[in-house]
Amino acid sequence: MHGPRHGARTGLSATGGVITSAGLVLAGTFAALGSLPLVFAAQLGFAVAFGVLLDTMIVRSVLVTALTVDVGRWMW
Repeated sequence: MHGPRHGARTGLSATGGVITSAGLVLAGTFAALGSLPLVFAAQLGFAVAFGVLLDTMIVRSVLVTALTVDVGRWMW
């Protein structure tokens, strides 16, 4: 048994690239709405793309891993 710190490190290194790639593709898809002439669609596309990037880069990569390490075995 390696513990939650080792598990979080292993999980992040194994899935980090896939999660980041998927987040970038999804954000790019919603950012494409910014090219529409409708102001509402452009604003919505920007807001969703920004939220997806924030979730991909900060929440999933940093906060979830830090919470897993801090909470330890109670996380599981």
